[in-house]
Amino acid sequence: MENKEYFQNQFKQKSSSVAVLLVNFGGPQDLNAVKPFLYELFSDPAVLNFPLAFLYRKPLAWLISYFREKISCEMYKKIDGKSPLMEITNLQAEKLQELFNINELRVDVFCAFRYCNPFICNVLDEIRKRGYKKIVVLPLFPQYSYTTTGSIQLVIKKWLESKNIDSIEICFIKEWYKDEDFILAHTHLIKKALKNLDLRSTEIIFTAHSIPLFNIENKDPYKEQINKICENIIRNLNWKKRWHLSYQSKIGPVKWLEPGTDKVIEEIAQRNKRANLLLVPLSFVCDHVETLYEIDILYKETANKCGIKKFLRTEALNTNKYLIQALYNQLVGSLEITKVDIKEILRIQ
Repeated sequence: MENKEYFQNQFKQKSSSVAVLLVNFGGPQDLNAVKPFLYELFSDPAVLNFPLAFLYRKPLAWLISYFREKISCEMYKKIDGKSPLMEITNLQAEKLQELFNINELRVDVFCAFRYCNPFICNVLDEIRKRGYKKIVVLPLFPQYSYTTTGSIQLVIKKWLESKNIDSIEICFIKEWYKDEDFILAHTHLIKKALKNLDLRSTEIIFTAHSIPLFNIENKDPYKEQINKICENIIRNLNWKKRWHLSYQSKIGPVKWLEPGTDKVIEEIAQRNKRANLLLVPLSFVCDHVETLYEIDILYKETANKCGIKKFLRTEALNTNKYLIQALYNQLVGSLEITKVDIKEILRIQ
C-alpha cells in the first residue's frame, strides 16, 4: 500500500492528543518486494554491526540481498507469496484500538514498520503533522535485543534529532517480557495444543530467533530474557516433563546463539523416536516466514525424517486476547496514571 493511501486510511477520524505507535519489522507483500526488503534489513546498523561495518554496510547489504533473493522468494512462494506480518500487525492495532475505545480512553493507535512501507519516520511525520502531544512507541518485541528493539530506538533517535522536536513528548517502551498477560497468552495456546498430544511422551521445544553471539558477549540481555520467558511459562503451566530452549534463523558465517532448533529435534529423536514434540515460537508475536516456513515446513520435515511420532506447534500469538491485553497493559502503564485519570486528562477539551 502506498504511503498516501495508508495515511488516508490510518488517520481517518483521529482526534486524541495521544498516539500509540506499534512497530514491527514488516515483510515483503509480494515476490517483487523481497529484494528491497532484504536490502533494508541488511542496511540496518543493528543487523550488520561488526567492527568498521559502516564502511561496507551498503555494498554488503546489496550483495546479500542480491544473492539471497532467489532463496527467500522460494520460501515465500510456499507461504502464499508474501509475509502475513503486516496484515496481522494492522489487526493487532485494530484490536488494541477497540480495547481503548471500550475503556473510553482517548488514545489513537497506529502501526509502522522498520524495513518496508509505511516506514517509521513517515508515520511519525504524519502523527506530528496531526498535532498529537504525546507519542508512545511500542516495539512488538517483548524481550529486548539491540538487533530488534535497539534498531527501532536508532530510528526514533535519528528522527528526533532531524526534526529538532521539543513540542512532543515521546515515551518508548523498551521491553515487556515480564507482562503476566503476555505469559498467559503463551500458556493458553500451549494448553490448547497439548489437548492434541499424548502428554506421557510429549516434550516442549521453545524456539526463539537466534542472534549473533557477539551481541550477547557485548551484554545484550536477549538470551537472559528469553530464558526468563520460558521459566515463567513453564511455571504457569506447572509442566513437570522435559522442555528445551533452542534458536532458529541463523544467517552467515559468524557464531550465533545455539542450540539450533533442528539439532534439538534430532537429539530428541535419537533418544526417543516415539516422542511427541510441541514447538512454541518465542520472540515472535505473529506469524511470518520463520513460523510458517521454517517451523511448519522445514522443522516438520526434520521431525518426520527422524521418525518423531507427532509434531505440532502452538498457534502464533497474533490477535490472541491475552496478547492484546498485554499491549494495553504496557501502554496504560506508560502513561503513569490510573484509568480514571486518563479519562480526565485525555478527554476532548
